[in-house]
Amino acid sequence: MYNAQQTVAPALEEIVRRYAPKNRASLPLTPQTHLTDDAGIDSPRMIDIVLGVEDRFGITVEDDDIQRVKTFGQLVALVSERTAEAV
Repeated sequence: MYNAQQTVAPALEEIVRRYAPKNRASLPLTPQTHLTDDAGIDSPRMIDIVLGVEDRFGITVEDDDIQRVKTFGQLVALVSERTAEAV
């Protein structure tokens, strides 16, 4: 069975690492990794991540949706859901 999360996660990891602070860029990104506390992603960097996600996947991520995202796993789930809706 096709699992969108398996293809979305590596692309998201690449995007998140691009905007993570240098001292946290090598942090393992697991579903439980907290984007703010663990990865050091602040609001301006999250905007950059959202723009990167929208460009990479051809989707729109609403502000309300991204504000609920706290962990890398939640980000993967959100993008997987949006990409499935776009098909």
